[in-house]
Amino acid sequence: MRKLDLDKPSEHIDYKLIPTEIEGSQHWDVFILRAPFDGTTIRYGNISFDGATQEIKFNFDVVTATDPDILSDGVNNVELQELAADILTDILEAAVKEGTMVATDAEGEDGNQSRTNDSTESTD
Repeated sequence: MRKLDLDKPSEHIDYKLIPTEIEGSQHWDVFILRAPFDGTTIRYGNISFDGATQEIKFNFDVVTATDPDILSDGVNNVELQELAADILTDILEAAVKEGTMVATDAEGEDGNQSRTNDSTESTD
């Protein structure tokens, strides 16, 4: 039996995914609903899996925030980093469960790089 983790972030309760178009390609921003970062929007950058350490490595930017300190230096806030990691884990788990995550070999590197499948199928 799985242990219930009440601190684990959940979409629509602790965060919302917001589709965003940047330079003609679709991305997803994450609007945080959980205090103390409620009202903060983050955007993940590179996400990769380090096979040697068995860790997911990622970076993110703070897009908007109601707290000026978070807006100016939020990526260095350890509590926000931990929440961003927990949210990313939830997003990746959902993508695997729904079958929307595609793993590909990273060019010129050992190991795998994962991404979500944001493509849409034509109905024409």
